Amino acid sequence: MQLKHYVVERLSVEKNLHLLKEKAGSTILWGVIKADGYGLGTIQMARLMSECGIDRFAVTDIAQIRLLRKNGFDCPILMLEGTCNKAEINEMLTLNVIFSVGTQADAQTINRLASERSLTAEAHIKIDTGMGRFGFLPEEAELIRKIYADSTDISFTGIYTHFNNSAKAAPTEAQFKKFTDTVKKLHEFGIDTGMVHCCNSSAFLKYPQMHCDAARIGSAILGRVTVGENTGLKRVGECQAEIEEIRSIPAGHTVGYGARCKVKRETKIAVIPVGNFNGFAVDRGYDIWQLQDCIRGIARYIKAFIKKKALYVTVNDTPCRVLGHVGTVNTVIDITDCDCHVGDIAHININPLTIKGMDIDYI
Repeated sequence: MQLKHYVVERLSVEKNLHLLKEKAGSTILWGVIKADGYGLGTIQMARLMSECGIDRFAVTDIAQIRLLRKNGFDCPILMLEGTCNKAEINEMLTLNVIFSVGTQADAQTINRLASERSLTAEAHIKIDTGMGRFGFLPEEAELIRKIYADSTDISFTGIYTHFNNSAKAAPTEAQFKKFTDTVKKLHEFGIDTGMVHCCNSSAFLKYPQMHCDAARIGSAILGRVTVGENTGLKRVGECQAEIEEIRSIPAGHTVGYGARCKVKRETKIAVIPVGNFNGFAVDRGYDIWQLQDCIRGIARYIKAFIKKKALYVTVNDTPCRVLGHVGTVNTVIDITDCDCHVGDIAHININPLTIKGMDIDYI
């Protein structure tokens, strides 16, 4: 066995997929495998999804499309980002990708290059209802109408948006209304918009009334969606690392950088070869863009300090507290009350999006 690796139970992923399909009913599911399958491998995740009956994928990276096609996936693949880059468009035409069109420049470039190659490109129209990244504004219905009319070499088979805060009902409902009003207006123009979809994982679980024709599911497959209710999904994936050293330190001895941790008694410790570099104790939650985020982050840290909230890993079914700061590639844990030996396995919760420096094994 390796000194450390990230283990994914195939059965847990499959159970999540079956549960999501049950919730979907007649709604078509797009398997989102951006960010290298949310850190768990594009091809591995695509194969699991395919085996469970999800036969269309959504990505954000052309390299993923190449990889999927190279590995025999000839299913529909939706590129979630728009582009008017000629080289990218030509390659995606060759790879038979469904484009996202969110600007007039996108549409004109795709249409021209498809025409030059005597091809018909397939695309979905993207509506920006508040995310602010890609897409036409809801107020641009007349422009979208013109693009449908002028794009003689593009077959528009879908239309979608992406919610910016699915955890909150009011803004999500407002975005949904903007989107559906835009779709309705296009229908009034006599346009067949094709497949309508707006839900990501959180919205799919929280707002079944918004499922529409299809939904895009990614993080829910990993069971890592917080929507304030019991979803029945199981969190998949954990780091498993061998204990590489065991020793005892006397009362009053310090542990870790900054000497912030001082043990009060003679303590038996173990060293595990996992640290910040590998994604352990890496906080992704403080993307501060407004004052309330800053205040919330400070409050969380103060609360954790007051309550002396500690990190734990599990060894032989025993929770073992992390001592001191998590290092770059090592972590020290308190095993005074745990019967374990060098080579025993420590189980560590790490978000797969942050893992680095270890292999991923599906079991």
